[in-house]
Amino acid sequence: MSRSPTAYDTISQSLPVLRGWAIVWIVAYHLMGSTRGYLDGSEAIATLSLGGLKNILDAGLTLFISAGSTGVNVFLVISGFGLTASWWKKYGSRGIKTIPLPTFWRKRVFRIFPLFWTAIAIATLLYWMNPDWAPYGRTVWQAGGLTPLWALLTTASTLRNLIPDHYYFLNGAWWYVGLSVQLYVIFPWLIRFGCRWGGFKLLIASLLFSLTYRAVFLLFPLEDFGGSFGESVGSVIPLAFFPSRLFEFTFGIYLAMTFLEPATDAQPQKSRRNWLKNLLLKPQFVPLSLGLFLMGLSFKWLPYPALSIFAEALIGVGLFCGLVGLSQIRIWRLDRLSQTIGQYSYGVYLIHMNLYLVLWPVATVWVPSYWLRFVLVLIACCTIGIGFDAGFTACSQAIETRLRPQKTI
Repeated sequence: MSRSPTAYDTISQSLPVLRGWAIVWIVAYHLMGSTRGYLDGSEAIATLSLGGLKNILDAGLTLFISAGSTGVNVFLVISGFGLTASWWKKYGSRGIKTIPLPTFWRKRVFRIFPLFWTAIAIATLLYWMNPDWAPYGRTVWQAGGLTPLWALLTTASTLRNLIPDHYYFLNGAWWYVGLSVQLYVIFPWLIRFGCRWGGFKLLIASLLFSLTYRAVFLLFPLEDFGGSFGESVGSVIPLAFFPSRLFEFTFGIYLAMTFLEPATDAQPQKSRRNWLKNLLLKPQFVPLSLGLFLMGLSFKWLPYPALSIFAEALIGVGLFCGLVGLSQIRIWRLDRLSQTIGQYSYGVYLIHMNLYLVLWPVATVWVPSYWLRFVLVLIACCTIGIGFDAGFTACSQAIETRLRPQKTI
């Protein structure tokens, strides 16, 4: 038996569901942060201490949504897993020389940039209609001269991840697009390393590299690199560069390689494969996975910067494995809905921040209850985002079909 098809197929079939869950969580996180503010552990405890069922439910729900930024970790693992699985099934274990790099990158470019550029055009139009609908770009637009054009170019190329004054331009969530591009660029070389030295060594090397990178910026913070946005940007720019999130991406690569490569009798590899299979697919291991996630989340929220170095690695492994395990429970999956949202999650991600800035003031007039208004705007953002992605895909396919040379009889 060359591999464990059940393990690989089960994980692979869970990915669209996980994408759907993760993007809804991310949208909810940004929406609440913009309309109410986030909640950390100490604030949650203070609210819970007030007593009463309403306070308990409100604090619990707010705290859960405040952890929504960790949905990005899920997408990073999925990206590594999906790219590796696609590559492996096409080229096997023959190595980097078999990957046609122009074809590989062209496919990534056509998936990422046309939809992204369309979202930039929509956000720019919204700003000109009402600056409150794209407040992140207001400072740049007001600078005048060539500054807005330069900001548009750095945003469209994703180079804005490294430019403080442009980091939040038009849409504060777009840093992830730049991070994805960076990871896609280095992906072939990660595969080369993994094929030559083994997936486990690749995983350990990426973990050490990411932890070292984070430690360096903890010791040498960039408060003076904040640009006109101040310290907040100086503290997050290092995290928008690929070394900080390399481990989560590589963990996805390692999982795909583990379950796709031929089985071996070597005890270390066999033990790791069985351990991962149990962690991902056995319900009794879900508490362990979620425990790792909660440990990472506490490291991220506690006022001890040294612990934050380890937070994202624990969150990435624990949350992904825990969600895969939970997705095996059919009642949780909501298959058709989750898969639809997951299939078009990129479109939802690109425009949700601008959408809720338009929708929230309107909903406030008509819906007095915060949580009812929150749910309605959340549904609207996801629905319109799905339509944006699906509509763009349909138009692209129609144009491609029209331009394709017709065969003559």
